[in-house]
Amino acid sequence: MKDIVYYVPYFHWGSNLNAGYKARVDTESTFKELGFKELEIFGRNSGEKRTLSLSKLVRMILFKAPSIQTSPTIFFQSGTGIDIFISDALRRKFSRARRVIIIHDIESIRYSRKIDRIREKIVFERFTDAVCNTERLAEYLKNELGFQGRIYISGLWDYLVKNRKLLEEKLQKLFKFKPEKYVVSFAGNLSKSTFLKRIIKELNPSNYMYCLYGKGYGGDAKDGVLEYKGVFHPDELPYKIEGHFGLVWDGEEVNGISGTVGHYLKYNSPHKASLYIVSGLPLIVWKESAIYETVKEYNIGFGVNSLKEIDEILSKVSEKDYQVWRENTIKLGKKLASGENVKEIINRILSK
Repeated sequence: MKDIVYYVPYFHWGSNLNAGYKARVDTESTFKELGFKELEIFGRNSGEKRTLSLSKLVRMILFKAPSIQTSPTIFFQSGTGIDIFISDALRRKFSRARRVIIIHDIESIRYSRKIDRIREKIVFERFTDAVCNTERLAEYLKNELGFQGRIYISGLWDYLVKNRKLLEEKLQKLFKFKPEKYVVSFAGNLSKSTFLKRIIKELNPSNYMYCLYGKGYGGDAKDGVLEYKGVFHPDELPYKIEGHFGLVWDGEEVNGISGTVGHYLKYNSPHKASLYIVSGLPLIVWKESAIYETVKEYNIGFGVNSLKEIDEILSKVSEKDYQVWRENTIKLGKKLASGENVKEIINRILSK
């Protein structure tokens, strides 16, 4: 008899999902596509809103359903806000099972809070296997949080695209080389990326301009230097975002990245990188970030220590350079858009 694989649905509050939910929702879609069985521990109100159902959680722990085997595999995605309760319930119920946690963020690095470190150590130790997206995160899990299970490296998160035909049509219309000005796009919660307000004041790009996508931008705009393009649902962005490059940057400065934001970029592979790749945009990234290793591995862009370096680098980019970056990006993007990256990791886990 083929073993049944279970998954815990991702916990969220509303139906108008922001980009922070995208990777988790896409991973859950992959679970469903692969025929995994949902562990029903959430109540559902109107739309997609989910609330923890204590009765369902207790029922799962106390009563043995006929379909639950002695040693199944259970997948759980971190970042619910109630991880500590759910992880303990899973450990109690499936003590002999392989329990796999898919880690989207490590808050003890992201915010440098001691309470997060304590909480995450408790949560992660309740699982036998973990998936994270960089080697540096894997080292942190082992050396700083004491995780003793198997660790699988995903590299990049998938970014599922529902209308592949529409995306293909858009990719065929991407800006051609060589433009009068390159367009460098930046997407996300713009209120958190305060460096954007310094672009007009501190940069005077001659070979390129910025286009912004997302909510929360309160800075100035200037034609041909920095333009604001509006807010789009994460599922719409791959069809809407345009440009020659996607920028992975954060913090308050254009001359470098420091503080907790910079420290986190050294470990994490931001989900916006997957958005850019699926959208056919080669990457411009901070050279000290973890994602820079991916950029070099797939040859999909270049790294900088400061945004002030971009102008000079672009002045020397050849048509061949850009076409190679773009072709490699589109090839990798097709894999992420179809969910193949997460499927490969899951198959590796289940084959052990």
